[in-house]
Amino acid sequence: MTQADEQFIKTCKEIIENGYSSKGTNVRTRWDDGEEANYVSIVGVQNKYDVGKEFPMITLRNNTKTFKNAIDEILWIWQKKSNKVSELNSHI
Repeated sequence: MTQADEQFIKTCKEIIENGYSSKGTNVRTRWDDGEEANYVSIVGVQNKYDVGKEFPMITLRNNTKTFKNAIDEILWIWQKKSNKVSELNSHI
């Protein structure tokens, strides 16, 4: 488990235990049936990573495609020096 995974899990637990609920605040977002799409959130989360130890990437789910697409986009910008998204091999 990476540093990013540990901090992500810690933040999720903090949201569940101490998060602010939007229930009863008349949120604008609605589900298809008209019900409010409420949420639970916290404000001011900061994560710090020691990139000298490891790259801060969440590995709890399969990020293979996401990571490959990010590298593909970086190489596209660096090698082709283009702004034409149609030349990009991966989908944005």
